[in-house]
Amino acid sequence: MLALSAGSASAAQLNNTQANQVIASVKNSLSTQKSVGCVAVVDASGTLMAFQRFDGAPLGCVDASIGKARTSALYRAPSLKFMQRLQNGETTVLAIPHAVALGGGFPLTLNGEVVGAVGVSTPKQELDNQSSEAAAQSLK
Repeated sequence: MLALSAGSASAAQLNNTQANQVIASVKNSLSTQKSVGCVAVVDASGTLMAFQRFDGAPLGCVDASIGKARTSALYRAPSLKFMQRLQNGETTVLAIPHAVALGGGFPLTLNGEVVGAVGVSTPKQELDNQSSEAAAQSLK
């Protein structure tokens, strides 16, 4: 009989409970700021695990939040880095596959290992960055 392994038993993975905790953290942050938006949580491969569009959030935030999360997971960096590179004239950033050059995506780590990412999209860019980073820091 052949046994197949999906990976190392010691590799940290994001679970649904943790993904929902990240969503709750963003919801709390947006509520405090009296803002609306969307939040997406993806696993380390960039695959969507959890998503929430808050009441009154614009439709455009759906794809934006998912794209920001996917960017951060795949490239193991805040999506803001891509926006900053583009602002500095590095137009080649536009050719990077699955890279969304907008702030608001932040990697999620457990035990120093990237296990996924969160993406936040609201009408206020600075709130996207603040909320996603705070949510990532809340993951334990």
